[in-house]
Amino acid sequence: MIRLRSLLWCLGTICMAAIVSFFVAREASREHEHSGHREESETTFHDWLHENLEITPEQEKLLFPFELNYEKDRERIRKNMESAGLTLADAIRNFDADSAEVAQARERLTSLQGELQQATLDHFFAMKQHLSEEQGEKLLRWTHDSIIHGHHN
Repeated sequence: MIRLRSLLWCLGTICMAAIVSFFVAREASREHEHSGHREESETTFHDWLHENLEITPEQEKLLFPFELNYEKDRERIRKNMESAGLTLADAIRNFDADSAEVAQARERLTSLQGELQQATLDHFFAMKQHLSEEQGEKLLRWTHDSIIHGHHN
């Protein structure tokens, strides 16, 4: 029974990581296409929280520090990802595809993408702890639908 539970937990974690990977990759590509999209997306999410989850003033106070910390982490990681992307582009231009330089640059970018995925998951689950069960379910459903359908409404 414990092995089955462990296996299911691992599979669930892998599935969640795959979904978040897709979401992060999609958002990163959109960011280059639409410079203002990130701010619009964040505003849309914040508006959605208030309109659909009926966040109480007490919850807003509890969630605010999590939002600030996540925003700082996300911004730091995105800047590092941008730099790593430029390094990878330069390595691709200047070295063979199978060179150590290309491999190292690709690994660095991949590592940062994973770091952003983890920060995003940590943020959502930290938020969920301060929501009612119904609010938490709505948040997870919205996140799921946004990833699957590629929109934030």
